[in-house]
Order: sequence, then structure tokens, then C-alpha cells
Amino acid sequence: MTIHCVVMNASWEPLAVVSAEEGLIMTLKGKAYVAEAHPDRVFRTVRAEYPVPTSVVLKEYRKTGGKYYSAAQLNQRNLFVRDDYQCQYCQRTLFELRPKEYLTRDHVMPRSRGGADAWLNVVTACSSCNHRKDNKTPEEADLTLLKKPKEPTVFEILKKRSKRRKRNRSQ
Repeated sequence: MTIHCVVMNASWEPLAVVSAEEGLIMTLKGKAYVAEAHPDRVFRTVRAEYPVPTSVVLKEYRKTGGKYYSAAQLNQRNLFVRDDYQCQYCQRTLFELRPKEYLTRDHVMPRSRGGADAWLNVVTACSSCNHRKDNKTPEEADLTLLKKPKEPTVFEILKKRSKRRKRNRSQ
């Protein structure tokens, strides 16, 4: 299992997600310092032990341009992160679903009726709500959206992912 490390700019903006090994190499070369380390793991060499970094901060500011403020790629993982792994109809989270239920991508306006596969038309839904909604709009299926879908930036997705990891570690 690969341990991931978030690389943050000197301004603490997330820049990338790399392997923990790459994060350690950055710190050993003096390009970054460890902001957070894995509580139970270390890298061992013949002469030393190093903490396994889960986030590192660059020592010098790196100009990023606008790529972190552009729209994030629409995929299942980013969709679930945007919606906090929560069904946008019944408000249940991933951990509250019954054994044979799962999270799905739901098109607010069904694709068969001209709806696009785009950020503003997709939400996270549990399999039960998605089945209930079928090929209808939420109003026709007597369902209410928790919040209106919006297009997240790369920065927003990275920020939510790192917050989620911190929350999961503290539990």
C-alpha cells in the first residue's frame, strides 16, 4: 500500500499529491519541510530513521499560474469528494448506507432527456435514491436536492481530500 504525501506551496496551498518517498526526498534535499508525519511509520536506513511524511511544505514559493483554480476533472472520486461522500437526496453518508447499497453518479437531468455529463448536472446519490429517481428529474421523482451542484476547482478538491484524510486519522 502506497502512502501518499500532499505537497504544499510556501503559502500552504496544495500543489500535488506524491508518494511519501518523494516527499521525504524533497525534505532531505532541503527543498521542503515535513508539516505532518504518519504517526506509526518510519523510513529506516542503515544510519537513521525518518518520519513518513503525509504533507510537506516547500521552503520557497512556487508560482503556480491558474491551473489550481481551473475546473477539476469530472470523475467519480472527485464527484464524491465534492459532495462529501453524501447522497444529495436522502443525506446519508457512505458509512450510513445499508450493506447492499453504494454511492453512484446521478444526472439531475437524465442524459436520455438531454442532460449533460457535466459538473452542473451530476450529484452523488445512493443506489436506492438513484433507482427511485430512475429516468426522471428530482421534481418528478418527488426528491429534493441537498444543494445545487457546482463546478469545483482543483484547489477545492485537493483541500477537501486533505481535510478528509485528517478527519479519518483522528477517528
